[in-house]
Amino acid sequence: MFRCVADALERKAKVKRLATAPRAIAIAATVLAAAALAAPAGAAADTVTISGRAYSFNHMSTYLEGAVIKVREIPGLSATTDANGDYTLEVPDDTNVTPYIDPPDGWNEIDLQTFHTRGEDIENANFQTPADLEYTALAAILSVPIDEQTGRPSQCVIVTTASARNVRGVDYETFRDRTPHGVPGATSTESPALDGPIYFNENVIPDPSKTETSEDGGIIWKVVPAGTYRIETTSPDTRFASFLVTCKDGRIVNANPPWGAYELAGDEQPLGASIVAASVTGTDVRRAGGQRKVTVTVDAGEATRVNAVLRKNGKRIGHERVDIGAGTKKVKVAVRRKAGKGTATLSVRLRDAAKERVESDRRVVLPRR
Repeated sequence: MFRCVADALERKAKVKRLATAPRAIAIAATVLAAAALAAPAGAAADTVTISGRAYSFNHMSTYLEGAVIKVREIPGLSATTDANGDYTLEVPDDTNVTPYIDPPDGWNEIDLQTFHTRGEDIENANFQTPADLEYTALAAILSVPIDEQTGRPSQCVIVTTASARNVRGVDYETFRDRTPHGVPGATSTESPALDGPIYFNENVIPDPSKTETSEDGGIIWKVVPAGTYRIETTSPDTRFASFLVTCKDGRIVNANPPWGAYELAGDEQPLGASIVAASVTGTDVRRAGGQRKVTVTVDAGEATRVNAVLRKNGKRIGHERVDIGAGTKKVKVAVRRKAGKGTATLSVRLRDAAKERVESDRRVVLPRR
């Protein structure tokens, strides 16, 4: 990326030096115009940034300096927190990313939810990291099975907070001043289903007797098998965004505020990074035995419904709808025999378990039958 920027600056300097040469200007203008035509409309940058702060669970003024922030899906990519616990990490766009923290001694590794980057920076992806004392106490209170060799949960633990709208889109100091920021009266469900969560009481203690969130807003699943889970949170008066968790044995996933189960005000829609951890990564057209098929490649981080519709001159000439699991999957759309050759439009709609959707169009060229 930096090499490309350097090359662009060098080219810009050369154009400036030749500013008195009309022929050079004409050539440069022609090249720039051709490049503009070649670039797809609305083309997005190749990367976005994730940023936030690492602090100690239940001690919001204790910042974790020197922690290393990494991404599960991209080994080798990392950033280190500064004296305020702040970090900024550049990641690829249009992909699934699960940030996690490798903290200083005395604190414990935590994963965040799995995001899907969609052309916008992800801000305030904070790490609410438990110190050894809180970690041990919570494990004891909840009777979380612990692996004796690693000291980590034998399976996976999920934590989130049903958080109020007023802690989203603000700086950290405002976020801290507005704590407690929980929304009482909310409940959570999972897809696929789990053995229900435990809710924190107003004293920030997991309380198995509670059937909904308190003003703390905390929610925890203490024993979760490996897999991906879409968590939905509801209440009679409030809407919340859903979020995706990627569980492995030994992980503690804290989808903490202002992400996770964050409140949606009025007609507000969830942020793009929260929904549908999947994208279309390729299309291919093949002909065999007189039958034409368009193959759509989808990279999914969770269970996803794929609805692919092929149209030519406004008429539907192919359709396939299928549910896929996590991973790279191929969906084949058969082309109707009467459809002629030429350019067609493939519209692919991807839907997660919370019924949130994203859609993209691709142009494909059909051969003769």
